[in-house]
Amino acid sequence: MSTARFDAFARGEIVGMRRAGASREEIRKAITKKDGSTPSLRAVAGVLAKQAEEPEWRGEDSAAGGRPRHLTPAQEKVVERLVFKERGQAKVTVPYCRKRLPFLRDVSKDTARRTLYRAGLAWLRRRKKAAVPKKWRQKRVAHCRWLLAQPRRVLRRFAYTDGTTFYLARGLVEHENKKRAALGPSVWRMASGKDGLWHDNVGPSLYAKSQGLPMKIWGFFADGCLQYYVLPADGARKTTNMNGDRYNWLVGHKFEEWRRACFGDNQRVSLVQDHERCLWRDDNLAALTAAGCDVVKGHPKYSPDLNAIEGWWARLRTRLEETAPVDFEGRAAFLQRLRRTVTWMNTHWRLDGRELCTNQKERATEIRELHGAKCHF
Repeated sequence: MSTARFDAFARGEIVGMRRAGASREEIRKAITKKDGSTPSLRAVAGVLAKQAEEPEWRGEDSAAGGRPRHLTPAQEKVVERLVFKERGQAKVTVPYCRKRLPFLRDVSKDTARRTLYRAGLAWLRRRKKAAVPKKWRQKRVAHCRWLLAQPRRVLRRFAYTDGTTFYLARGLVEHENKKRAALGPSVWRMASGKDGLWHDNVGPSLYAKSQGLPMKIWGFFADGCLQYYVLPADGARKTTNMNGDRYNWLVGHKFEEWRRACFGDNQRVSLVQDHERCLWRDDNLAALTAAGCDVVKGHPKYSPDLNAIEGWWARLRTRLEETAPVDFEGRAAFLQRLRRTVTWMNTHWRLDGRELCTNQKERATEIRELHGAKCHF
């Protein structure tokens, strides 16, 4: 027999059918419990007896009293406040709470753990976001207030620049490892865990993402369109690095062309760039001004989530991993595939990219709600 109960509506139906002259057997066949099962005659009789005993009863479920809790509501609130206050300063565990709060020593560890569960807390992994120092959290909030005050027509003219590095496998072994890294961190496995060490379910090497030949790329992202420049190869170091002189050359030769390609006009743009020292040299700032780019000088440090190109690099990396060839790939073949992938993204994902470039207010609102911590973008 099912242990489910009647809801208040079903109890009202039982009383109403009885008053209409229906028998208990007829009522039993017409009424169902909360799980859809048919009740017993005894259950129907119990509802009728309850209503006869208490005419004012409206069919509500009875409330079981149960054993009283070991902690008062005020004590549970103290435990909750302790966790929220100190979880960023110490490793706040159940033993830690018992050490800090003497009244928790009078109850079991399970009681303390259930108290945290009832408060909506769970023992989960920290977010994979770097923490922001307190000083810069305040500056990030101030910058977000500035962003929220800007009209949409200004925010639509934002451009973003930054660099990234892709690594090419140096041989077939590294290539196999990188293909496995592209499969993602999760896989459908047996719930028992017995197939956890099977070859198909084992992840890549921890060094898979940084092994191989580096390919350094500098990009300009605006209005959903990505323009890029691949830094030349160097025999000794395999690739050159971005420095002040090379950035000055890149700005003078590429940025104006890229700006026109993204927006299709000659109007100026507001440029967001990170705080590498070489990017902020006086001659480079002058070159950016000459190229039609007004640098957003209030852009704070520790703010990759406010630089839209970071998210677009991640999507480009995912796309390149999904389209990686089965055979070993050299530099020339990768550059060809990179060009085709960027062209495909600029064509088919232009609207997604445009939204990423112009959702500054959404990012700023979330950062303010997080008191300066990094948002999910």
